[in-house]
Amino acid sequence: MIADEMMMTYDNEFLEGLVKSGTMILISEIGDKTFFIAALLAMRLGRFTVLTGAVCALSLMSFISVAIGKFFQQIPAAMTTTLPVGEYLAVGLLLFFGVRTLKEALDVDEDGDEEDGELADAQEAVSKSEAGANKKQGFLAGFWETFTLVFIAEWGDRSMLATIALGAAQSPLGVALGASVGHVVATLIAVVGGALLSEKISEKQVGITGGLLFIVFAVATLAGVY
Repeated sequence: MIADEMMMTYDNEFLEGLVKSGTMILISEIGDKTFFIAALLAMRLGRFTVLTGAVCALSLMSFISVAIGKFFQQIPAAMTTTLPVGEYLAVGLLLFFGVRTLKEALDVDEDGDEEDGELADAQEAVSKSEAGANKKQGFLAGFWETFTLVFIAEWGDRSMLATIALGAAQSPLGVALGASVGHVVATLIAVVGGALLSEKISEKQVGITGGLLFIVFAVATLAGVY
C-alpha cells in the first residue's frame, strides 16, 4: 500500500515536471536567441543538420541544468534542516526571471526599437560564425558549428536558469525530458519556418507571455510547498 502511494506520488511529480518544463521551454524559446540562430543557420547549413546540432546542444543543456537543480534540492539534507530550500530557490528564480522578462519586454515597447533584441543578437552571432567557416561544409562541420553556437547562446539564458529552478522543485527526470521535448518542438518550428516567422514574431508579446508564465509557475511551486 505504501509502495503504491509512493509510486503514485512519483508519477504525479514526474508528469507535473514534464508538463511544466515542456510548456515553459516551448513558450520561452520561440522568439529567443537560440530560436533565431537555428532559423538563420538552417538557411545555410540545411534543416536536418541544424535541427540535429541544436537539439543535441539544448538537450545536453537541459540535463546539465536539471543536475544543478538537483544539487540545490539536496541542500536541506546537507544543512540538516527540513526547510525546502531548493523549492524556495526555485520560486525566487522563477519570480526574478518572470519580472525581468516582463520588464525587458515593456522596455522594448517603450523605446519602440527592437534592433537590439534577440534577433539582432542572433544575426550577429551567426555572422561571426559564418565569417570563420569554410564555404563548403559537411554534416559534421555544420553540426559542430550549430552545436557550439546554440550551446554558448543558451548558457546563462533565462530558460536554462528556469530549468534549474524547476529541476530543484520538480521531478528531475520529468523536467529534463519535458525541457528536451520543448526544445525539439521549438527548434523544429525554427528550422522549418523560422525565417518567415522572424518577420512576424513580436519579441514584446513573446516576452510578456514568457514572463507571466514564469510568475505563474513560481506561484504554483510556492503553493505546492504548503
